[in-house]
Amino acid sequence: MGHPGTVPRPKPEPPPILSRYWRGHVRDCASSVTRFHQITVALPTGPTRTWLAEIARRLDTELDAVRRLATVGDSIEPAWFRVSGKLAKRIARRLGAARSAFADAVSQAAEIAEQVALDPAHSDVRAHLEVLSRQASQLAFAPPRLEPEPELQRRWRRRRGDG
Repeated sequence: MGHPGTVPRPKPEPPPILSRYWRGHVRDCASSVTRFHQITVALPTGPTRTWLAEIARRLDTELDAVRRLATVGDSIEPAWFRVSGKLAKRIARRLGAARSAFADAVSQAAEIAEQVALDPAHSDVRAHLEVLSRQASQLAFAPPRLEPEPELQRRWRRRRGDG
């Protein structure tokens, strides 16, 4: 029973069960976010820990976006090992880029934590934190690196007279 005057929050729906391929993307990103939180908690209380905790909250938001995107990918093409459809491949590339970006965020947080452990007043810590902060709010939403399709490359070369 809640406090008088409060409206009970509805329970969130359980996450959808994804096929193995899409679940792997989410699992890898979630693992990175967990490690980021662990690194943050390992730091002594102070400005660096506070800043990393804020970044960790943004990573949580980005992880939600990864889950939503994987759910869309799974609804388009459930897969065990790989996808074959054009749209599913585009979503998979985006998720792959997010996976790499999450792993990079963990590496940067680890470097920051190492610097703080060795020399809490180190000036490079602030620069690393600023870079990490900018990157953390764009992980899942960054567009995938698109490779031009072979047919489009051939047409473009013919028009230029290269092929």
